[in-house]
Amino acid sequence: MNNQQICTPQGIIDHNNESQFQEQLLRFIDNTKEKDVVVDFKGVEFVDSSGLIALVRVYQEAKKQEKNLYLFNVSPSVKMIFEISRLDKVIGIRDKDYRQQLRSEDSIAA
Repeated sequence: MNNQQICTPQGIIDHNNESQFQEQLLRFIDNTKEKDVVVDFKGVEFVDSSGLIALVRVYQEAKKQEKNLYLFNVSPSVKMIFEISRLDKVIGIRDKDYRQQLRSEDSIAA
């Protein structure tokens, strides 16, 4: 059975709040015993370079803890930022229907 925890950041992730965003995700990763940590980006409107750096740090910490970090519901404009920075090759970005996919995999594994 797939075990996931889902975090849902909101709004704009930039130099004004990247440290709070990073702390929120690090705390989330630290507090879960699940292997897969899923971040639902549905409510994220924009991510600047500071936000990308925060995500890289979070990704590195997840790997240290032997956890997987996935992003889903990433808007086309935010996804473009990941593609330009090539972070889409490092951080797992899933389709909009990823949550449904998780449910399907869980029911198959049960």
